[in-house]
Amino acid sequence: MMNMINPYEAESRFDLALSEISSDMIQQFHRHWLQICANGRLPQRADIDPANFKRILPNVILSDIEHDPFRVRYRLCGTKASEFCGNLTGRYLDEVATSDVWSAAAYLRQYQIAATEGRPVFSFDWMVGQFGARYPFQTGIWPLSSDGRTVDLCIAVEDYLKLRSADVKPSAVLQAY
Repeated sequence: MMNMINPYEAESRFDLALSEISSDMIQQFHRHWLQICANGRLPQRADIDPANFKRILPNVILSDIEHDPFRVRYRLCGTKASEFCGNLTGRYLDEVATSDVWSAAAYLRQYQIAATEGRPVFSFDWMVGQFGARYPFQTGIWPLSSDGRTVDLCIAVEDYLKLRSADVKPSAVLQAY
């Protein structure tokens, strides 16, 4: 039996074992990523066929990795991810560091692990909604490489579980005040 986190009782946790992640989307993408890893080489962007995981495309974030200095630039942000995090496309992770929704420093560290160690990184975190309510979500980040060794892209899947965007955004009435 897998030792999964109860998303309604846990604190934020980063660099988790996959067995602690309950998200079907993250588990599904991880199986896909493992299938396209060949002979110890990291997969390339071209190895990923979106047709294999259409249902999770709205939750996908594709990021360019720059190494000197280390920076993460969002290349593509799925519609569901944009709904919760704003449109990140074309922006650097350190430019959104003032976000009240999630910790940019924690995610930068996860991208660094994925890029330097060439392995997936999984996390469990919370978004704080209106009136201080906490809502859990889970993330997986997988490294990609144009040459099979040096990570130059990462693909992430964020599963917001039962969270709705209305839970983290004040209503139009409240925004007027």
